[in-house]
Amino acid sequence: MDRDTTRLPNELPRANVLEAVLAERERQDAKWGDQTQNSDEHWTVILTEEVGEVAREVYEKRSAGMFEEVIQCAAVCVAWAEAYLNRGALKNG
Repeated sequence: MDRDTTRLPNELPRANVLEAVLAERERQDAKWGDQTQNSDEHWTVILTEEVGEVAREVYEKRSAGMFEEVIQCAAVCVAWAEAYLNRGALKNG
């Protein structure tokens, strides 16, 4: 099967972002370990703290750390979604 080599304008940036999010998830797992049992309230606190770091970058007009902070937010959302699914799997056997 021939692969269409026509790229959408945002395909490469999207791949780079997803790669960065996955790398950040690996870093988070190495640092914090399994967080499946975090409550949704706990996840809300973690995510709010990360969003606050993005807000600080915006407020202080610092673009240098913006990408990293946004990636950390996205990775926390992914971790939360993973935990949510894993908790459901644990509940359902």
